[in-house]
Amino acid sequence: MVAAALPAANFTPLGAYASIHKPQRKAPSSPTDPTVVLIFGWMSAYPVHLHKYCSMYAQIYPGATIILVPSHLSIFWTPYAALRNRYADLIDVLAAHGYREGKARILAHTFSNGGAFHLVALNRALELAFPSSKPIPRSPSLLVLDSNPAAERFDRIFGAITSPIKNPITRLLVGGFVSTVFGYIWLQKHVLRRPTIVDNMMDALRLARAMPWMDKKTPRLYIYSKADSVMPWTDVDAHAQRTERDGIDVRSVCFEDSAHVSHARTHPEEYWAAIQNVWKEV
Repeated sequence: MVAAALPAANFTPLGAYASIHKPQRKAPSSPTDPTVVLIFGWMSAYPVHLHKYCSMYAQIYPGATIILVPSHLSIFWTPYAALRNRYADLIDVLAAHGYREGKARILAHTFSNGGAFHLVALNRALELAFPSSKPIPRSPSLLVLDSNPAAERFDRIFGAITSPIKNPITRLLVGGFVSTVFGYIWLQKHVLRRPTIVDNMMDALRLARAMPWMDKKTPRLYIYSKADSVMPWTDVDAHAQRTERDGIDVRSVCFEDSAHVSHARTHPEEYWAAIQNVWKEV
């Protein structure tokens, strides 16, 4: 089960930080399939790699609107109020699909900690866009966590983010920024004794309403591998177990040999079957 990447021309920008692929007018759809697929990419991901996941979702759920949110390092210094403006067009699309009325069926898919940070950021932007104490009705939904979340390991993350960058000057600048971020995390954790940005992200993912349309009955599907050299599988596994102890519906698929964010490439049949099978139960 392998799909070619959707051409970039098939995507329309939603501002500068997201893009959308709309289904064909005559695309077959099911009353139980997702109406929206939200994909949050990993740091330094090439668009063509993310487009392959978009293409696979378009093949499985041809009637779904697919929204791609690539990871940007600027997420770490952008205030939440500014994130509301950054994702204004994306928020409008979600609102038009009726998520606030419980009409949207949303499948969200995060890759690595980068994708997880962006999902948490979008959730905060949605809260700012529509402040209300009234809970949003639950709708059929699923959260897929591919290779996340996990505590940051400087040597692993530094290489994962900087190695794909070909331009030496850009790689140097990005490396300097990553080092600064990790220095700040170390200061928070070991000197100030405060929760780090990673701690806050991991806590946010355990919330029943990690996104406004979710609750404890919304399945969280963790897909990870013991061979992941970037995100320790034990961290992901521990997060899944703790989330389950909180009373949330948790499913897990742990591979033995696939690399970081490469589980779909190494085990395509098992990977996509797991997602489809859980979705059938939402």
